[in-house]
Amino acid sequence: MATPPVGATAARPPATPDPAPDRPRERHPSSWSPVIETGLYIACVLAADAIWGRGNRFAHVEPHPFWGVVLLMAVHYGTREGLLATGACTVALLVGNLPSQSLDQNIHDYSLQVLSRPLLWMAAALVLGELRMRHRHEHGEALERLSNAERRVGLLANAHKDLSAAKERLETRLAGQVRTATGLFEAARALETLEPGKVLAGAADLVEVALQATSFSIFLLEGNTLVLATAQGWNDEQPHAERYAGTSPLFQQVVGGQHYISVATPEGQAVLNGHGLMAGPLIDPASGQLIGVLKIERMAFLEFNLTSLQTFRTLCGWIAAAYANAVTHKASQIEDETTRLYGMKFLDTQAAYVTELALRFGFDLTLLLFRVEVEALTEEQRREIPAALGEVSRKMLRRTDMVFSHEPPGTQFAVLLPGAPAENVAIVARKLRESLVARCGYDVACTTVVRSLSRAGEQASRQQLRGAAGERTLVASP
Repeated sequence: MATPPVGATAARPPATPDPAPDRPRERHPSSWSPVIETGLYIACVLAADAIWGRGNRFAHVEPHPFWGVVLLMAVHYGTREGLLATGACTVALLVGNLPSQSLDQNIHDYSLQVLSRPLLWMAAALVLGELRMRHRHEHGEALERLSNAERRVGLLANAHKDLSAAKERLETRLAGQVRTATGLFEAARALETLEPGKVLAGAADLVEVALQATSFSIFLLEGNTLVLATAQGWNDEQPHAERYAGTSPLFQQVVGGQHYISVATPEGQAVLNGHGLMAGPLIDPASGQLIGVLKIERMAFLEFNLTSLQTFRTLCGWIAAAYANAVTHKASQIEDETTRLYGMKFLDTQAAYVTELALRFGFDLTLLLFRVEVEALTEEQRREIPAALGEVSRKMLRRTDMVFSHEPPGTQFAVLLPGAPAENVAIVARKLRESLVARCGYDVACTTVVRSLSRAGEQASRQQLRGAAGERTLVASP
């Protein structure tokens, strides 16, 4: 069956309403009804004359009984039926029943005597019949006007119904646009953060509101591979790739060629291969840095149009700019916002500096890596771990100890322990774990790695050797 073109429903004329069931209708009796009624009436009159009359067909009665059927046919049916009744009554009255002509009566008087009643019947049939025909004509015109008025009322009612439906659709669309604008504003506010993870979460809300997408994903570029960072609307019925290598067509087109692709073109349809509707690069407009790829897998059919493609391009630049700003801020951040510890960026610099001090002045320096195994924890417990780590480390460690938020953030930190030998750091790690378990209220598995960066004894022997060499040099000088 062929699918009707879009808009065919709107071009279809509205159905004409049926006439009202209680509207008076112009009835058209059978053509034999006047004949039968006239015949029965004449038969009854003649039968009454034969039984109770003189046998002269009521010729002496005024008004004659045949007036009834003539008037009835003319008034009820019209001129033609009235003349038909006149003719039938004339035949029934005069055939075989002509009055006798007197000797002093001429032919004109005799004709007037014989035809006076039929002529009066004919005149009455003509006058009343024409009045009846005029009344029927006016009645028919009135019925036609009523039918046209009812048809117009029906058309107006249908038009009003369509207009009301259109108004409701517009109100619904307007309300949806208001909700969309409000949701877009809220989603845009979620991007106004300097935390990369929160930027990705806000970007997901922004894509859902702006494009009405039900399934989409954001990939971040790591070397020559696109790695899934966040996804929404995925299910087990239609699995999607979580990584795209540099040899994949999508990587080459979107990352290598920096093209926006969609299934609206044959090239885009071949690249996406049933795994999405649109894909585009996340390029920071300020620096031109390519951060990743935004891919839309599913969205409403009516929302996939030229406007959505332009909106998709704008969203890609918006998300890229917000994420780039968050990454730049995090890279320059001295203190981690979640754990309130030093950022990872300063670990190498501070470790190298303190190590040089330890080697120069001869004191112990140990590096402790403390990691929490979060695989067995619930999502809520995982969210509690970063703050708990920061709180425990600030309470348990000395003021001279330097604590850094290590990668992955929120689950591991590094501690520089000046003046603490490596053999004593295991006790520090055990106390940290016990304090973390007491703080969280449930068992937490932890992994520790201890590295000795400097030992006091080794540095003392080196200083003695350097001092002896200096004395020999002084003695040998003149």
